[in-house]
Amino acid sequence: MEKKTQIGESRLSNLYKLSEIITSTLEPKEVLSLIIDAAVRISGATSGSLRLIDLEALTLRLEVACGLSEGASGLSELKIGEGVTGWVAKTGKPLLVPDVTRDERYVVMDDNIRSELAVPLVLEGQVIGVVNVNSTKLDAFTQEDLELLSTLASQSAKVIQNAKLYDALRRKANELSTLFNVGKIITGTLNLEEVLNQIVEKASYLMNTKLCSLMLLNEDGMELIIKAVHGGSPDYAQRPNLKVDESLIGGVVKTKRPLTALDVRQVPGYKYLDLARREGLCSLLSVPLIFKEQVIGIINVYKSTQDKFTSDEIGLLSNLADQSAMAIQNARLYEQMMNLEEGIRRIEKLGVLGELAVEVAHEVRNPLTIIKMLLHALKVDNSKDVEVIEGEIDRINKIVTQFLDYARPGEPVLKEIDVNRILDTTLILLSHRLNKRKIELVKDLPSVPRLSADPDKLEQAFLNLFLNAIDAMPSGGRLKVSTRTSNGYVQIEIGDSGVGIPPQIKNKLFKPFTTTKEGGLGLGLSVVHRIVEGHKGRIAVESTPEHGTAFTISLPLENHRDR
Repeated sequence: MEKKTQIGESRLSNLYKLSEIITSTLEPKEVLSLIIDAAVRISGATSGSLRLIDLEALTLRLEVACGLSEGASGLSELKIGEGVTGWVAKTGKPLLVPDVTRDERYVVMDDNIRSELAVPLVLEGQVIGVVNVNSTKLDAFTQEDLELLSTLASQSAKVIQNAKLYDALRRKANELSTLFNVGKIITGTLNLEEVLNQIVEKASYLMNTKLCSLMLLNEDGMELIIKAVHGGSPDYAQRPNLKVDESLIGGVVKTKRPLTALDVRQVPGYKYLDLARREGLCSLLSVPLIFKEQVIGIINVYKSTQDKFTSDEIGLLSNLADQSAMAIQNARLYEQMMNLEEGIRRIEKLGVLGELAVEVAHEVRNPLTIIKMLLHALKVDNSKDVEVIEGEIDRINKIVTQFLDYARPGEPVLKEIDVNRILDTTLILLSHRLNKRKIELVKDLPSVPRLSADPDKLEQAFLNLFLNAIDAMPSGGRLKVSTRTSNGYVQIEIGDSGVGIPPQIKNKLFKPFTTTKEGGLGLGLSVVHRIVEGHKGRIAVESTPEHGTAFTISLPLENHRDR
């Protein structure tokens, strides 16, 4: 009796030590391995395994095993209720089988096994798995073994849960960190094509998938067009557009919800089955790209084997899609802004050509007047010819006058404006370009009196000066914008730390076609000068080669009161 007590105390001591060991880590796989090692050691078993319940599939999934013979045919999954282990999972009761050959519930895993002991892992009244130990000896386990193993299982269930929670939190933190880094990458450029390629590359990496494609809706929203692919062949990238109403993934556009398919090759309504087979595509997850509650496209990721996407994976790709939709729209807006800027340049060019045409018209009208005066002084026999000549001169003169009336610049449309606000608004348009060029923006915009001015014309003038400043700093620098009040004027100073203006062209800087830029037209500053003069203001420039340039615009506070 004393000897039996000593044995019991020794095993309890071992149980205590093993409990300390299995709580020494929160790594899920390590925890499970430590538990099954402890179970085999404390029961004196020859082998053991630990299975956890998959609630979605209603199966017991093999997580870890130890000691099984080389030829063992352990099943990776068992149905709940199948075998000794399945029976324990179903009933929540431990089971000791002295001779497995006499128990009809036993499913052969290893031909050498003769006895088995299985206990449930129970957490908060719910069976989450089963610890199973085996022996090559008949009647190898006792009631004491069952009790010790049950105690170990009770402690282990909590440890497993803690490890799962730890792993889930760590995985979520890694996903968020990766998502944040991916977001920085895809929003770090405003080139639309580059944005799209970055999205599919990073989505494929984030989701660990074989292929990722991004499709955008066409203008009428009726078709999806492939814009970027990662991991696919040229044939996949060049496949025809998909009609929203006639395709499986078109449903993502209509419902604004993610779509999954375990195997697209077996789903009715999936287009291009032959292409999917050639590309080796199987499981699909498709999520919408939504901007301001409107679907603008979709992201598709494919796995090469049947693999059900989890809710966490769907949420992860959906979060990436939200970031991507914003990055796409920003890139589109930037392209539109660049096109608008180019349009402004073309309009400026037309404006200068119009000014030249006005000068030509003036030069034409002056000789016409002289010719008409001299014609009257001539003694011409044929008065009828004289009348014809005079009529033609009058007609030309009328055409020139009408042209001049049309070509004269219109008066500014005056409004009461806050010049600081117009400067801020204009600078917002250029924020990405400033960042890209690594230009530091320094603003000194104290409160100044409101002006009577044309906000659109002033914005055009400021935009030209800012663009010239940025072009003058190709390797970065500093752009300083400031306002102040001085002697009845609001003064706006725009200075850069760029290459400066050569002295030889400084005096003709505001003349059309004067430029220091290779390939430049030299139209911007002449437009700025005309706008400032149209507001009865003045513009001055100070520049030192290789040290920078500063333009100062002075606009009168009593502007246009006499008009």
